Amino acid sequence: MVSLQGVAVAVVGFAVVLGCAGVVYRDAIRLEISRPALWAGIVFAACGGALALYLAPPDVPIPGLLVLVVGGPALYLFERDDTRHGDEPPDPHSLPEGPGGDSSSERQGDE
Repeated sequence: MVSLQGVAVAVVGFAVVLGCAGVVYRDAIRLEISRPALWAGIVFAACGGALALYLAPPDVPIPGLLVLVVGGPALYLFERDDTRHGDEPPDPHSLPEGPGGDSSSERQGDE
């Protein structure tokens, strides 16, 4: 028999998984990352698969589920970082740009 608690976990969990996929889709569109629907699908599949395994009758260890939950968003964040910073190698003689867009070398010239 299905418990009320199990149904509540399934409904809230599905809403959270759908929300995560929606956030990834909007962020990918905003940053002009290629194939935003694919990235949202990867996050949805990873998080939704973990939710389905959690709700399935055989008990799955929680650490394994956490690995599945983190896998999809982690892959997206790697792609997001690569898209924002490009493929050029890092310059060991300068710091990354700050939030204002000024590099450290530009600030030193002002002093």
